[in-house]
Amino acid sequence: MSRRINIRPTSSVYATYKRLSYQPWTAIAEFVDNSTQSFYDHKDELMAQKYAKGLDITIKYIEDAVDGDRLEITDNAYGMEWTDFQRAVVLDRPPKNTSGRNEFGMGLKTAACWFGSLWSVESTQLNSTIKYYTEINIDELGKYRTEEIDVQEEPVNKKEHFTKIVIKKLNKRIVGPRTIGKVKELLSSIYREDLRTGLVRITYNGSALQFKEPPVYTDDDAKTWKKDISFTVQHEGKELAVSGFIAIRIPGSVKDAGFTLIRRGRVIVGGSEKNYRPSELFGDANSYAWQRMYGELHMDNWSVTQAKDGFDWHNSGLEEAFIDELSKHTQDYRKKAENIRVREKLNTHDLVETATKGLTESGAVENVQIEIVDREPISTEPPVEIQVPNAETAAPEPANTEEPQNNLHENTETSSQPQGTAAQSQNSGNVQLEGGKQINYAFTYKHIDYKFHIILEMNDPAMDWLLVESLTDTEYNLSINMRHSFFKPLIDKSEFLPIMMRMSIALVLAEIESMVTSHDGRIEPSAIRLKMNEILETVRKGDEVL
Repeated sequence: MSRRINIRPTSSVYATYKRLSYQPWTAIAEFVDNSTQSFYDHKDELMAQKYAKGLDITIKYIEDAVDGDRLEITDNAYGMEWTDFQRAVVLDRPPKNTSGRNEFGMGLKTAACWFGSLWSVESTQLNSTIKYYTEINIDELGKYRTEEIDVQEEPVNKKEHFTKIVIKKLNKRIVGPRTIGKVKELLSSIYREDLRTGLVRITYNGSALQFKEPPVYTDDDAKTWKKDISFTVQHEGKELAVSGFIAIRIPGSVKDAGFTLIRRGRVIVGGSEKNYRPSELFGDANSYAWQRMYGELHMDNWSVTQAKDGFDWHNSGLEEAFIDELSKHTQDYRKKAENIRVREKLNTHDLVETATKGLTESGAVENVQIEIVDREPISTEPPVEIQVPNAETAAPEPANTEEPQNNLHENTETSSQPQGTAAQSQNSGNVQLEGGKQINYAFTYKHIDYKFHIILEMNDPAMDWLLVESLTDTEYNLSINMRHSFFKPLIDKSEFLPIMMRMSIALVLAEIESMVTSHDGRIEPSAIRLKMNEILETVRKGDEVL
């Protein structure tokens, strides 16, 4: 049996949605919003079913070189009966409940059209005996100005309840480990509140999404630096409520610090590298508050954009009013974040993995083999807190503007700086490296096999930044001074050390390639810079989400 849904006069509008400013995770979130809202609206009835364990949302991206990639999203929420099914497909049909996550009633249509030009919806509601299925072909809607679409009906067991969306002829693909990792990471962040309950499970290609809770700082007096806050902002006759917590995290994180802004249990602003950090509250990117202060703020009655990727507050002074009120609750935490000094620990394995990951996943290098030589025992000392006096004025030291000495020659080099007089204790500074200090890094670059023996120097800020010794045409010793004073205050941040290591490897590769491609043994002044740019561009493209 079949029915028809009238979609006129807006059939041509569907094609315009592929130009919306979605990202893969925000588009997928539209489907998850529908699933979770359906579950919460009918939670008691669903959980009363025999063997009910909660909501399962399955996201699958299937790569298919023959028929084309496709995206599938399936849930076991309440499902849809005929009226809701029509509303899900036809434009300008808001849901009955506009106080939930799917308040606009547009998410399924806009996100599906953004992803691909051919998509289908299949659903049946709990206690219904009918399953509905329809397919939307955007190209045909625009070509033939179709006014109606067919809906297939099939009998089903009334105990069944699900919705399945399949998108084909994709405009946007989700491929590559970086893009996939970003999608999973941000979806885990967006639905952290749901995942915390244990009632909602979301999987992406079989991998269960999990949100990693940040560590909260506890000082020497056993005080945990986390507090609840609540306030309201008066705006255009409305009282807009804010509640949640602020905290300090140790170790800090450039990627993950900052405030997460949540609405109706769903993150609107936040996630790795996307948290809310206005300079009025956090200072600049070199401040300790920038990487240590964080929190979660619930803003349920605040207006959001249709894509639900931001708040609708930019043209009315509302954001400024929000920041002013929030600053009253964060000043003491900002001061504390700036003034504690805790030596962070960074494992050599994690350092090397992060440093080389971009080179490998971008395809810049291949056939990578890594060996870490543990020349020294791993320290078991606890983190050392250094209290800085004058809390009101203390701040990280500015970067040294002195030029580093980075002699790079073909043969063995020696540092021009004295080795003993300026030497400091092992792992001096705010980052303590645990594990071996030598890495044997074998890889293939442009069809040539290389081996780098990398020594990480952690003792003396006065030593040369980078020393290179050529053992053969394809084997080199690299000594990288990870404490060089030129790079302060960045060297006091664990996130920077992998960047320095990756940059050093790229620079040496650029020099080697410049020598290899030289016809007469002479290197043009710009050759190394151009080769370096080429390597960095390859890695940059690998870093791109899309």
